[in-house]
Amino acid sequence: MNNAVEEYHRKRRAFIILPQVGIIIGEHGQPNSHREILKHIGCSDEQISHILENYPRGYFLNNKLVMYQSDDVKEGESWQLQPENYDLVKKYFGDLKKIFNINKDCQIFLGVNRGKEGEIWPTINEVDEKFFK
Repeated sequence: MNNAVEEYHRKRRAFIILPQVGIIIGEHGQPNSHREILKHIGCSDEQISHILENYPRGYFLNNKLVMYQSDDVKEGESWQLQPENYDLVKKYFGDLKKIFNINKDCQIFLGVNRGKEGEIWPTINEVDEKFFK
């Protein structure tokens, strides 16, 4: 991870939403990926791949909430929140609002395009907060 990307990861707050568990939030100031966060809580590699592929995860930074899912995609492809998880995010959206102090000016995205390793990947699929009501 280059310095710019590591700094980006340190500033953003990563989270993962699991059904019947709730929201797992990465420690503030740590550059851990979602995979590393799940590893730290004791998930096996198989469990981690399943969670990343099937459940919402994302981050909050600079009044921008970004959510997506999928395990491994190639450069130029995207990680996107799938419709089967919209209700799960709706269930926890109020908690996300409180945790991250989300206001009416917050931008919300339901995906990212995978760029080159070491770059900040562009967000896609912007929605309004009303999407989760």
